[in-house]
Amino acid sequence: MEVLEYQLPEERIAWKPKDKRSDAKLLYAKSGNITDEKFSDVSKIIGGKYHLILNETKVVNARLHLKKPTGGSLEVFCLEPEGGDISEKLAQTNQVEWRCLLGGAKKWKEGFIVAEEFYAGKKLQLKAEKISFFNGAFKLAFSWSSPKLSFSEILEIFGKTPLPPYIKRRAETSDIKRYQTVFAKNEGSVAAPTASLHFTEGILHKLGQVGVEQVKVNLHVGAGTFKPISSLVDEHIMHHELFDVHIDELRRLSVLENLIAVGTTAVRTVESLFILAVQLKQNGAEDLAKPQIVRQWDWKSQPLLFGDYHDAFSFLVSKCEESGLEKVYGYTSLMIVPGFKFKVITGLITNFHMPKSTLLFLVSAFIGESWREVYSHALENDYRFLSYGDSSLLIP
Repeated sequence: MEVLEYQLPEERIAWKPKDKRSDAKLLYAKSGNITDEKFSDVSKIIGGKYHLILNETKVVNARLHLKKPTGGSLEVFCLEPEGGDISEKLAQTNQVEWRCLLGGAKKWKEGFIVAEEFYAGKKLQLKAEKISFFNGAFKLAFSWSSPKLSFSEILEIFGKTPLPPYIKRRAETSDIKRYQTVFAKNEGSVAAPTASLHFTEGILHKLGQVGVEQVKVNLHVGAGTFKPISSLVDEHIMHHELFDVHIDELRRLSVLENLIAVGTTAVRTVESLFILAVQLKQNGAEDLAKPQIVRQWDWKSQPLLFGDYHDAFSFLVSKCEESGLEKVYGYTSLMIVPGFKFKVITGLITNFHMPKSTLLFLVSAFIGESWREVYSHALENDYRFLSYGDSSLLIP
């Protein structure tokens, strides 16, 4: 399978968000027809017909700058905790171990790296020690001088907004709010679910007024989302991400029709849930209290055990009820490429993605070769690309 490419001029990348979230343009592609709309009018387009799936994840200030004993600075990008639930690890006090990327790692031979800030009238110190290196990331042990503070609070104090690598500027104060959705709730992402950045409280209210219901899921976006496919598609190792969905949202998914996923993360969450339902039914009783695993190619060997997604989600609800659990959670490495059969979604709201990215492959799998017409139209009509760019609504 060929790697998907197109020419993206650097000037088409949105380096900053527009002044207002809802000022984004909306490319509406349905059944091969393309029209240019405003995102602020999305309720007029989908009202009375569709419902939305939103990712409630919240971006943490994952980018840190610490100094070596010699005075030189290192950038630390916090990826995920070393074992355990991310919410629990963010709430941990005194010390924590985290998998990280390091800028200038070769210059850090030994000892601690340190950062200092004034907090509540006192000097607060953060220290990091290198423990090991595995699978492209360093395990660091963090400790801090105020044992009552959680690691989440430490990241708020010392960290910066983790803007994507293709936005070549330092994070600014405005990014703290703008690189976060208005409905962000659950801390854990190191990248925003950017398709949702255009929504405002006003737009969500209008959507509710015209009968568009909202299903809330949670998938913590990892830095692997920016990793390009550099060789054959079948050889690409898809990153894993933590997801969880409450039983009440599973109930809603089991009855609602015409679902539009807001972003590729929402797609991967609900399609992973369908795969998980098949696995659970096929393999018999499983301990749902443990994290479930969906691997990147599991979809290629799925028997037809459910009539549709309503049956699959009803099955998951029943499993939760039997186990006395409030949610299903686990890790997904689901990689969606052409040939994937979408079981849940009818439409997709998403931004315009990088060439050679897994995100572009997902779009291609959803709307077929017409993705090229969509992207050509966007380039020819001054759409802004990538995380802070404009939006599209795609319905095959």
